[in-house]
Amino acid sequence: MQTAPEPTRAPRPRPTRPAARALLLALLALPPLACAPSDGSKVATNAAAGTPTPAPAAPSTPAPSGVVKAPDKGDFKVATREPDPDMTAEERKDYEEELKSLQETADALNKSFSLPHDIYIGFDDCEEANAFYDPEKKKVTVCYELAEDLYDAFKKDYKTDEQVDDAVTNATTFVFYHELGHALVDAYDLPVTGREEDAVDQLSVLLLADGTDEGERMVLDAAVSFSKQSKGELDELAFADEHSLDQQRYYNIICLLYGQNEEKFASLVKDGTLPQARAERCSEEYARVDKAWDALLAPYTK
Repeated sequence: MQTAPEPTRAPRPRPTRPAARALLLALLALPPLACAPSDGSKVATNAAAGTPTPAPAAPSTPAPSGVVKAPDKGDFKVATREPDPDMTAEERKDYEEELKSLQETADALNKSFSLPHDIYIGFDDCEEANAFYDPEKKKVTVCYELAEDLYDAFKKDYKTDEQVDDAVTNATTFVFYHELGHALVDAYDLPVTGREEDAVDQLSVLLLADGTDEGERMVLDAAVSFSKQSKGELDELAFADEHSLDQQRYYNIICLLYGQNEEKFASLVKDGTLPQARAERCSEEYARVDKAWDALLAPYTK
């Protein structure tokens, strides 16, 4: 998603109920971070969608040899906004639940990362289907319109609204972690070789594909969402964009998921979802990406 300042906008109707609920569920589904210490072990839990569970306290683990742990000078904080005065009682209740869920998400992130400064997270109306990190405001924003757009993309594939909501929730959660990746790259001034957009896609896969069915389902639904967005006609701007083409993002994400557990996801190759020629290198690709992010984040994980 593009890094962009918040647009100036006029008041607009509240998002549709299914879309708004799906986006709220995305926050509730956010798992405590599965950060990989340099010794190769992973501490990973993943709450079921719609069930907020406070993150466990990070274990006291000595820093790997040669890694100096950075001081913790900031926090993830909720980006609050003035509630719409025309909200109904039900909408105001949803808004209050949203703020509570955002705070729980911020608390979980604060147990995982040491920050050099505060980073804000929040939802907003943006007048476009988007999500972005603003480096000036140090703020991650997920737009309500993104959930609406994803809802339209998924609704033909499922029989029930609940199934559609789950798919939207999963894809939106992936996008949140993608934007969180941009925030971490900026906060830590991390070196990134290649496209930063690809790098933070990789981080989102690593954080969510933690061995749980819930996290892996989030990654799969996110990959499918990119595939659905690739149907439009390509022009020169698509090739010049800082993002990889949507269909390339689809295959890159699927490859990493397969590389994380070839046996579990063998069906992706058997049914032709992932070409055999690409699958042969996915295990090594996953290992390199995992090692790189492990090393980059080692000074900043608790």
